[in-house]
Amino acid sequence: MKSLFKILLSALITILLLSSGIAGRNLLCNLPVNSVLMRADTSYFMKLVGIDSFRLPILPPSSGVQFYKDQIVFLSMSKNEKKMSPYQISFGAVEAYSASVFDSVTGTHKVFSPSSSFTSPCEAMTFNHDYSTVYFSKLSRKDKKEKIFMAELTSKGLAVEKSPLDFCTGDYNYSHPALSHDDALLVFASDKDGSYGGMDLFLCRKSGGKWTAPENLGKSINTAGNEFFPFLDSDNNLYFSSDGLKGYGGYDLFTCKFNGKGWDKPKNMGNHINSVYDDIALTINKIDGKTAFFTRRKSLKSYEMQLFRVYLKQEIKNLSLVTVFNGYPVLSTATIASNSTLVKTKPENELIKKGEIKSPRSKAGLKKPEKKEPSKQASAKSSLPVKTESKTKPLPPGAKDVVVYRVQILPGASEKKSGEMVINGTSYKLYEFVYIGVKRYTIGEFTALASATALQRTCRQSGYTNAFVVAFKNNVRSLEPGLFK
Repeated sequence: MKSLFKILLSALITILLLSSGIAGRNLLCNLPVNSVLMRADTSYFMKLVGIDSFRLPILPPSSGVQFYKDQIVFLSMSKNEKKMSPYQISFGAVEAYSASVFDSVTGTHKVFSPSSSFTSPCEAMTFNHDYSTVYFSKLSRKDKKEKIFMAELTSKGLAVEKSPLDFCTGDYNYSHPALSHDDALLVFASDKDGSYGGMDLFLCRKSGGKWTAPENLGKSINTAGNEFFPFLDSDNNLYFSSDGLKGYGGYDLFTCKFNGKGWDKPKNMGNHINSVYDDIALTINKIDGKTAFFTRRKSLKSYEMQLFRVYLKQEIKNLSLVTVFNGYPVLSTATIASNSTLVKTKPENELIKKGEIKSPRSKAGLKKPEKKEPSKQASAKSSLPVKTESKTKPLPPGAKDVVVYRVQILPGASEKKSGEMVINGTSYKLYEFVYIGVKRYTIGEFTALASATALQRTCRQSGYTNAFVVAFKNNVRSLEPGLFK
């Protein structure tokens, strides 16, 4: 009788929560993360969390990015980061750069290690608590296998140890280290002896200033397939990708709660994150827990990769992506029947083909997917300044091209009516233009790309998370790569 009463009470509270709007959100924030109320509303994930594609190419050998303080580190071509058109440079090399999590425009990024170039996979980096030390994986000269190295971060760049960590022995790969917040635990992927399949996750503990012998994380986590891309958040919860655990596609992202001694059984992070493709390399900002990145490999034939940014849509006390990822009823691996039977909610601009993709990690060249624009017709009347799509007319002899930059944004209805927007206390004129038959809205007008990029960052920090820079050449929207360098 008591159990029936509890069930009825839980159902009643759930109904009240789903229908109470703001009151329900406030009630939710004051409850423990693993409470019945939070588990009751699975749709709340998408109400709190946004997932956007991020306009930053992923270059091999990287499969993603990594957080460094309040920035991200990623690989880019050096010629694309020069302050001139890349078509004027016949050389260039892959190198690590750092930038704000809101900045994806090439040419404005800083070299991560000025004195010695860093070219290893950026998602395979992990920093200690004060960012004075970094562990990363790279190919060893002796056996051409991936080993884990340590380096000190100095004002001039990285001071890399000549030899890998002591436990990296034998003719095996040791890859993608993940360091705990207290620097006491190190999780990594390896195919060393004692593995259940391809790559397994192993753990070393810091004892007396040295790392203990690696221990396999066990059959509840590791499979006959591959477990890869481990990451430990600020609470030591474990995230990783696996193609051996049942899920939605090739590699799926999983999370394991840290219980103080080890990790609970892995849970699939759900179809808000995972797809029928390879979803890999999740990393979370350990400073505030408000932003995360992961990579989706969409095609095995072209090795096309797309970076995604995950963020909290609203500031709520005591809530971070860590609590969202580990507090909601994500799917247990035991409840997922098979890869081919699940149907997902997919982004509007993404064409998903049903099927199962199983693949090893690839370091081949990648291409950035093209964004498809909608095709519905725009209204002819408007009270806003209008820039319309048209063909560029030949300029008079001696005349120079006029290039301006604006920030494209999706304003609210009241802002459309007024013809202006206020961002961070500053008022901007709202411009309307038509591109591929659809109305677009921009603010600001700059002759320098850096000024427009600065406004883009301000817009994103103010809640307009999809803001991006557009260029106009002689009053016509232009996609020329040279305008964004």
